[in-house]
Amino acid sequence: MVFGIATTSIIPMRAEAFHQSEMVSQILFGELFTIIGCVEDWSKIKLDFDGTEGWINNSMFQDISADLYNELKHAKSIILDNISDIVIGNSSHSMRVMPGSEIHINGLQSNQMIIGNKTFSLKHRTSIPMRGNTRHSVLSKALEYMNAPYLWGGRSPFGIDCSGFTQIVYKLHGIVLPREVEDQFSVGRIVKDFNEAMPGDLAFMANENGQICHVGIIIEPNKIIHADGFIRLAMIENKNICNIDSATNKYSLSYIRNVID
Repeated sequence: MVFGIATTSIIPMRAEAFHQSEMVSQILFGELFTIIGCVEDWSKIKLDFDGTEGWINNSMFQDISADLYNELKHAKSIILDNISDIVIGNSSHSMRVMPGSEIHINGLQSNQMIIGNKTFSLKHRTSIPMRGNTRHSVLSKALEYMNAPYLWGGRSPFGIDCSGFTQIVYKLHGIVLPREVEDQFSVGRIVKDFNEAMPGDLAFMANENGQICHVGIIIEPNKIIHADGFIRLAMIENKNICNIDSATNKYSLSYIRNVID
């Protein structure tokens, strides 16, 4: 098998092997993957974190040996919970990376990752804060994404979709969610009584055919945060999701799932 790692800030993952193809997701710096196919300048990959498959351009990542892959896979890792700067080698310039990016510590320093002949170092040493209350921390991190623009397939504060938003917020808390909305619905347990929903639970919306099509995070008993044009707050009124800033209503609450405890 051939393996790879993202050594750029964000790699677009596409449905087909060309730049104009639909972006189905993004790979963040430091995320590992298996290469399962190749066509000219493109590789089809399967992302370790969530199993998503798609095509990425060969110029945007570093292929690695099975030995290095296993070394990185089992190394102590830091998941960055804020936008951070990475220095490559001795360069005076840094690379900005997104929340959810990963540093697999295999260098001499506690902030270094070595890939081949390149050393990637956090510009400022950081430590992930202790999270005493996971639900409180999930809400705090979710609110940091307020006003981030909607982007189909996006996973960063500069462009994100509804399931990318929930996935990254929970990744920062050690909870792995699948990439797609309908697959996230399989995680955790159903909250049968909406009145028992707790902050940090996932709120799912279904279309007229009953198919899960949208997801957000419960903020308060009658309020969610979700990606609809941008990350925004909405009220739950008789199961209708009504955006606070525009009074628009495109969704109805169908299910709530507890993925924290």
